Amino acid sequence: MELVVAANGYQESLSMPTRRQVSIQLAAAGAALLSPTQALSTGEGEGYEIGEWTGDSFAPMHAIRDGVWDRPLPSPERQVEVVIIGAGIAGLAIATLLGDFDLLLLERETEPGGNAKAKSWRGVSHALGSAYFVDVSEPFGSFYDGLGLRLPRVPEPVDRALMDAPGSPDALIGSLKVPYERLRRHIAAVADNPDFPSLPIEKATASALAFDRITLLEYLKREQVDPALFAFIDAFSCSSLGAGADQVSAYAGLNFLSDLTRPVYGFPGGNAFIVRAMAERVESAGAGRLMTGAAVFGIEPAENGLTRVGWFDALRSREPRCITARWVVLAAPLFFSARILRGAGSELSSACAGLSQGSYLVASLCFDGAFPIRAYDSWTPGNPAFTDIIDTAAAPSVGSGSMTKRVLTVYAPFRDPAQGRALLLSGDRAALAKPIVAGMKRFLPEAFADARLSEVRLTRWGHQPLIPRPGIISRLRKLPKRYGNVLLAHSDGQAMPAVESAIIEALRVAAIIRRDRR
Repeated sequence: MELVVAANGYQESLSMPTRRQVSIQLAAAGAALLSPTQALSTGEGEGYEIGEWTGDSFAPMHAIRDGVWDRPLPSPERQVEVVIIGAGIAGLAIATLLGDFDLLLLERETEPGGNAKAKSWRGVSHALGSAYFVDVSEPFGSFYDGLGLRLPRVPEPVDRALMDAPGSPDALIGSLKVPYERLRRHIAAVADNPDFPSLPIEKATASALAFDRITLLEYLKREQVDPALFAFIDAFSCSSLGAGADQVSAYAGLNFLSDLTRPVYGFPGGNAFIVRAMAERVESAGAGRLMTGAAVFGIEPAENGLTRVGWFDALRSREPRCITARWVVLAAPLFFSARILRGAGSELSSACAGLSQGSYLVASLCFDGAFPIRAYDSWTPGNPAFTDIIDTAAAPSVGSGSMTKRVLTVYAPFRDPAQGRALLLSGDRAALAKPIVAGMKRFLPEAFADARLSEVRLTRWGHQPLIPRPGIISRLRKLPKRYGNVLLAHSDGQAMPAVESAIIEALRVAAIIRRDRR
């Protein structure tokens, strides 16, 4: 079976591994998938190095999926008030809001953040996933203020569209200027309406929920949006929501398109900056509250109204461990939460049946040399290799003008998430990097003319994000988010992969736990 390596397909194809081959490769590479470092390889004939994988560590979660950890939980080591499973933005936000509680935050990976992580290349911080945020109204502004964050606004131009031949001008101020400005005015008018599809979804009006019954593309056609914009909007949808405009709910699509009408905020290294602020706040409230490398495999009721949580060290010892808590918060994706919640897990699995997750690759291209900064986010509609490119040099606090060390972050969601997961599991970094670099040479030739590509760093996300297909808003509004003293709190609960979704879920859960203490 042949599979093209790209977001939508690419001219150069490679053999798609079978499920059995992937399983064999994963078993042989299990230790390597968890290793924090691997030797650099070289892009064949290209003169650039390919760094070690970052992103998801598949092996421990696949072991849980495959039943390796279907075993009784051991005797608990201790008891706490709250155990939080997952140190992404939602889990960290909950731990921050409950700083005066005796709590433990368990994270599978070696560092917190979920897909809001960052790395540094020669002093340049670059995002590995979640890069920016938009809504600073309440309750989000107060949350950021509580962290002591000064919110840096990304300067204009935030977006541009590269649609034609290499070196062609930004279509958003050229051939698409008139329909693009008309679209922005339309979205702004919809956003000012009380029936706008906003967060939290629990407060959506009946008129807003009507958007959830159609796709974003159907909405665009109904409103007679210029078809010349469809390729741009499709790339935006695929990058932001994990699927194209013909597959996502108009509720989620319109919510995200409103980003085009409002200021954008971003830190060096993306939303990992917010993660670090929260992690520091959590640790300052008590050493040892954040435990990384802890893969949770089971949650079950215990005596006296408590709940037991079992986990193992994903990096070293495979001996199971256990802790009991008055409250357990599952700040993890819904599909995984259903796997580890024993007893009520079948109910949650039934409630989540049919939900699907995307998969995507992030490539950080590291350049030696200076070239002009054109925009923060460059979109490449119709490009089969990737959807958009974020220029770290355009982020606030980095500077302006040309710089001699540059990192361009490329987002490449897979149009077929299952095939994407198979490719990411196969781990062929050179094959995955090649079409990304070729696409970059086509759309940003000035970077290669004026600078040297030194390294390509690849990040894999196998089950992100939850794809908001039509009907998902109405469905998740009915989702039980409490099972006894186990609470669900993840951005999945709002059907949209955004910082704001995670904070909404965190505020809800923290309020429940505080009320119980009173």
